Amino acid sequence: MGKEPLHSIVASRAEARIRSGEWAPGTRLPPERELCRVLDISRATLRQALAELEQRGFITRHQGRGTFVTRPPVAAELGGYFSVVAALRARGLRLSTKVLAVESQAASRQVAVDLACQPGDPVLRLDRLRSVDAEPLMLESTWLPLTRFPRLETMDFGGRSLYEILREDYGCELESALESFEPVVATPREAHLLGVPRRAPALLLRRLALDIAGRPVETTTSLLRGDRSRFLLERHLHGVELGDHAEVPVDGAGLRARAAIAETHRTGIDPAAVRDALLPDRR
Repeated sequence: MGKEPLHSIVASRAEARIRSGEWAPGTRLPPERELCRVLDISRATLRQALAELEQRGFITRHQGRGTFVTRPPVAAELGGYFSVVAALRARGLRLSTKVLAVESQAASRQVAVDLACQPGDPVLRLDRLRSVDAEPLMLESTWLPLTRFPRLETMDFGGRSLYEILREDYGCELESALESFEPVVATPREAHLLGVPRRAPALLLRRLALDIAGRPVETTTSLLRGDRSRFLLERHLHGVELGDHAEVPVDGAGLRARAAIAETHRTGIDPAAVRDALLPDRR
């Protein structure tokens, strides 16, 4: 196995400092010339390391202003959880929900197909904005059949979870869900609610939840910020059918590391601290 490239070592060690909160969001890194000098690496190597960090969402570079630490992406491992929200809460993140709209409407053709009802049948539309640490992360729109859940629009969705209401008030037990992910760009309204620029990249999650009898219960579209979201799936070789070009799965232990995000801001990082933290041992 070949030796890990120098730029990857530098990037990984910098990422560790950001994840731990040692280098807080808003912190400015020393100039490239200074970093090259204290790390004793070429500018090409440094720029490769910075490019890796920028691609992972840990830094932003501004022409004429410098390179700044950003908030680490909100990461969660989805395996073993029934929903993205459940995975986020399992990480101990401070997740809050703002109800944007609760209204009865006629089912569109697509919603009718998803919910196995007729177009025009009454359905409840529930729009919610999910935030992590008071920062908008996910915009959700959910549709449910009102013929099955009468007076659902009168429920307190701000104080109780939807699945809790379905279970406790209607005796509906969910069993499974079908989901798909696709990259999209945010519309002006979506961008405003999520606090991102217009046409910012986003991840669209379509979800259909079924009860224990296999009947559709709810269909949901969730729009997640592309700059703040990172979701992980761990797979195991045992019991999985391999294709002609199968690869041995990567150890997932490192993916479960939890990030502690600091809220303080600093004016910059001392070059000596960068050297001590990132300089590989070349002995």
